[in-house]
Order: sequence, then C-alpha cells, then structure tokens
Amino acid sequence: MEATEARIAPAAVETGVSVTIDRPPETVFAALSNVASHTDWARGPEEITDISDDPVQIGTTWQQVSKLLGRKIVTRMQVNAYEEHRKFGFGSEKPFPMQILFTLTPVPGGTELRMVASGDPANILGKVALPILTRSLERQMESDLYTLKAILENQA
Repeated sequence: MEATEARIAPAAVETGVSVTIDRPPETVFAALSNVASHTDWARGPEEITDISDDPVQIGTTWQQVSKLLGRKIVTRMQVNAYEEHRKFGFGSEKPFPMQILFTLTPVPGGTELRMVASGDPANILGKVALPILTRSLERQMESDLYTLKAILENQA
C-alpha cells in the first residue's frame, strides 16, 4: 500500500520518543492499529468509542475521552497516516489541533517504534504551560511505549 499522510495539527509543541520492541513490525503494527486496545497501554485515552471502520484505514474515526493536566477532554480522532507495518498516525482539530504519529522500523530481532506528538494546546492551557506540557508528554509517551513493549514481549 502506498504511504499516505495528512497532517492535521500545526505544531506549537512537538516531541518524540522511541523504544525497541522484540517483536516483528507486523505484531507491533497490529497493536497500534487496534485502536480500541489503546486504553490497555496508553495512559491518555480513558475511553474509546465509535470506531467507524474495521479494519482501521485512512479516515477511520473514533471519540476519545482523555485527561490532560487534570482536565477531561473529549476528542474526535481520525486516522490520517497509514502504511501497513510502517506508519500509523491520527489526529484531531478540536478541542485543539494535535497529531500522533507512530513509525515502525525493522531492526535485528524486532522493531524500533518511534512516537511523535505535535499540536497546539495553547488556546486551552496558555503558552506558559507549553514547556511543562512538553516534559509531561514526553514522560507519558515513554511510559506508554514501555507498557506496550512489555505487553507485546510477554505475549511472545
């Protein structure tokens, strides 16, 4: 399948983390594209509903309930980057523009998974909070990837 990607969010904040998972890209991609299971390994989404397509593809949408710095946020997400076993991304425009992009790179014995988050939450949090948000987001993303790593490697 040809790579497809459409960026939803302009970036006032952009940060990324990566982890090597001792599982093939196909297994890691299957976990990422199973959107309903994100609540099993990601701390951000507390609820995911209204998945529009199965299997997931460009344009698939869902509603996600998350907490950001103690505030409950309801977001309608849409898949906007999809290249089987290589790339999976989604984003939203409201309540603020944001984008999550996962890239998978085969490495000896497994997959390097990189997660990049970008967005502009200044209209909700104010520009002063952006550096605090960035550091918090990096810690959360790293924790999420290591949780996913543990789940996938324990299934082996």
